[in-house]
Amino acid sequence: MSRPLRFILLMVGLLASQVVSPAHAGIAPPLDVHGVQKFLVVAVRFPGTDPAVSLDKIKQKADFVDRYIRSSSYGKVQLAPQVAGWYEMPDPLSDYQISPHNYDVDRNRVRKLVADALGAARLDGIDPSAFDQVWIVVGAATRPGQGYGMVAYCANPGMLSGVSSGTVRNVRVNLTGGGFYAGPVIVSAENAHVGHAAHDLLHALGGSQGGFRTIPDLYDFDLQSNPPSGTAMSPALFALHAGPWGIMSQHFIDPQSPPPPPLAFTRIQLGWISADQVVDMTVGEERELTLAPLAGGQGTLAVRIRMDSSQTLLVENRQPGGADRVLPSHGLVISRITPHTAEGHGIVKVMDANPSSADLSDAPFRIGAGELRAFVDHNLGVAVAPLLLDADGSMRIVVTTPKRFSAR
Repeated sequence: MSRPLRFILLMVGLLASQVVSPAHAGIAPPLDVHGVQKFLVVAVRFPGTDPAVSLDKIKQKADFVDRYIRSSSYGKVQLAPQVAGWYEMPDPLSDYQISPHNYDVDRNRVRKLVADALGAARLDGIDPSAFDQVWIVVGAATRPGQGYGMVAYCANPGMLSGVSSGTVRNVRVNLTGGGFYAGPVIVSAENAHVGHAAHDLLHALGGSQGGFRTIPDLYDFDLQSNPPSGTAMSPALFALHAGPWGIMSQHFIDPQSPPPPPLAFTRIQLGWISADQVVDMTVGEERELTLAPLAGGQGTLAVRIRMDSSQTLLVENRQPGGADRVLPSHGLVISRITPHTAEGHGIVKVMDANPSSADLSDAPFRIGAGELRAFVDHNLGVAVAPLLLDADGSMRIVVTTPKRFSAR
């Protein structure tokens, strides 16, 4: 992405975030998601459209998503996938096709797909409500605007209710042939990257409360629905706020590689990082401490600095080991969290140690490298800097004030 284009995209995102009413913004509170999750995968096909992958390939993808969730949750969550299909839908693909843009998705078509797909499974003797989550796989090769139209999305909680903050909830769908379903459901095309499925499954695992999702999207909604003319849609294009540092921002970095793990923010929301693994501080405090690598799941994994009533800083240590090996760089990742921002408008923004670069791929603060050696916010009186990297990837850091940092 060129620097001028990045500047334009940043300005669009900034302007969009300024017009969102705070009364309709926010995220649901954290919850604890643990244990075995029964996971139904329903593969569907359409008259005149032949799937290009086998059920075995879909089972392999479901197993990969299970391994991703186990790794991201530090073993706290396991999926138990059951694959069913191919079920023939009653109507051609064109009757189900939707827009690739979040704001333009026809909810009635989403409802029709869920009703027909889960209705077919029910007629086959499978009760969807006996499962914790459902994944519908559409048997059609898809690119944005082609095939099924959208590569992947979360239907419940998500597209069935709309994705605007304050409106998200699980919708009850009457199934074709009888019965109903109101639980979590995600949808993807047969050729979706495993990162698409894992991203939407995290939405489903977190659910919603009071019109907000526990696990919000961290990419930019306005750009996703109105990409620059002539620009190919890709996860990286819309990852303005948090870049490749979490799957809820960017579904994948390299199409041939596993998706990036979640940020500490997402893991805290799901209870995968416990309270005793987070050091809480307030503005004005000074402390040196050691952060373990986030990928390892052991020891102190995050520092949370409460800046004021509307924002916090979350500090985590990303090193090139374990699942974090797919990341483009490594170091101290510092995120500004504004939970009263609307979903899709920058709830989490990663601070950039190299602001002149084209994107956030090299955002982490590193010892003795980068344009900025420390994060310093003079207005709020906070400074954070890496000090020492141990052989095991643990990082010694200091949290202080700008004045004290300058005196060091």
